[in-house]
Amino acid sequence: MKQESAAKAAKRHEKEKRELQRLEKASLRPAIVHGFWFLMVVLTIIYIADEISSNVNGVMRPYMIFDLFHIPNQDASSEAYGSAVSVMAIATIPTYLTTAINPLYRTLADRFGRKIFLFINTLGMGIGLLIAMAAPNAYVFIVGSCITAFFTPNDMQVIYLMETAPIKHRAKLCSITKGIGLLSVSLIGVFRTMFYDPAQPSTWRMVYLIPVLTAVIIAFVALIFTKETPVFLERRISYLKKTDEQRAQEAAMEGAKQSGGIGEAVRYIIHSRQLRMVAIVLFIFSMGIAMSGYVGEILLAGGHMTDQDMNTFYIVEPIVYAIFAFFSGFFTDAMGRKNSGVLFGLLAIAGMCVFVFGAKSGIGAVPLAIANGLMFGGLWSLSDLLFLVLPGESAPTHIRATVMAVISYMYFSNLVVTMLVGIFYSHIGSARIGIFQLCFFVPIMLFSIIFLKLKVKETKDTDLSKVGEDGE
Repeated sequence: MKQESAAKAAKRHEKEKRELQRLEKASLRPAIVHGFWFLMVVLTIIYIADEISSNVNGVMRPYMIFDLFHIPNQDASSEAYGSAVSVMAIATIPTYLTTAINPLYRTLADRFGRKIFLFINTLGMGIGLLIAMAAPNAYVFIVGSCITAFFTPNDMQVIYLMETAPIKHRAKLCSITKGIGLLSVSLIGVFRTMFYDPAQPSTWRMVYLIPVLTAVIIAFVALIFTKETPVFLERRISYLKKTDEQRAQEAAMEGAKQSGGIGEAVRYIIHSRQLRMVAIVLFIFSMGIAMSGYVGEILLAGGHMTDQDMNTFYIVEPIVYAIFAFFSGFFTDAMGRKNSGVLFGLLAIAGMCVFVFGAKSGIGAVPLAIANGLMFGGLWSLSDLLFLVLPGESAPTHIRATVMAVISYMYFSNLVVTMLVGIFYSHIGSARIGIFQLCFFVPIMLFSIIFLKLKVKETKDTDLSKVGEDGE
């Protein structure tokens, strides 16, 4: 056994030596294109691909169902349509296994670096959209949607930007890139106007064409023209230069392994009161998100929206959402993470109430778009705080991506609610889904922001290179 262990150690040392040589060369290699602003442009375009990939299926779902299930007269309030939604939900249940392994995949970024996964994630989004676009039936569409959904939550562009941006402007720069990315979601409405013909339901597929090309092209641009983040290189090179004895001594002094990995991330979350509280808020919050995705169904069931109204809605709504997201980082840096989170949650609640009641009374496409844009702006700005900013500013560099990945398992509360609503959708009915959504969403959001305010510590002005040094 000792001989085998020695052989394994020798093999590991040789592997680490090669990795160290590679990373040292990478740290010295000049960038093909210099400048932080070029990097910002690349990350912003990746954000655009990410946001369009995340939203296009939701926007086009009602029309995709009309086509793939051959719904007579494209009636969203019909029994056939309700049954089709339930069938889609049931067929999607096995695909949630990809969500289970997604955090495990994300932990690899702490081992192999941010750059390679920036490429893989972006390319994966494009491939998933391509499969969905070409799907001959609902089940192939689900496969494509699953591939896209596997890669979009990783948000490697966020970690990349957090580790390269100046501390005082970190949230601002993140919100600027996200705001521009979200603004691009209005392009889905533009593409819908350009390509979708209600008389030919299959034309929903053409809405996917430009997003597919964008994701594939920018993935290779990132691979060729970006460098690894200095924070990752410094931490990984420092670790690889240490002997086994030095690593063991540090582990004994700090009471935990310092080589990274899921085990250490889980232990860190358990022992860190801050991350435990963030995880609880995330679990509660994620249930509420599940009841925010039936926008198209609510609009169609209201019976007040023409196809032109729908085009207007899908163009205006993302613009409102994007403007909100663009400035959210300024609020976050000025007010702090907790106070801005409470503000975002309250705006999400207000927007949801106006949208649901407005859709039933027919207040018009533009007011509905503004209300829903504010709802999503508040909701997803709060989501970014909970899933990305607070965990990222509360975990050490060598396990930051892993902690963010592990803590994202709290999202499973969302999946459970989503599946249950999908399965029983035909019984709830399109006409009642809005009120059902409202009754579920409001108390969940209120509880989330109260818990955030009372139990989570502020992380504004955190120096990411020093997180964890206090031995929390």
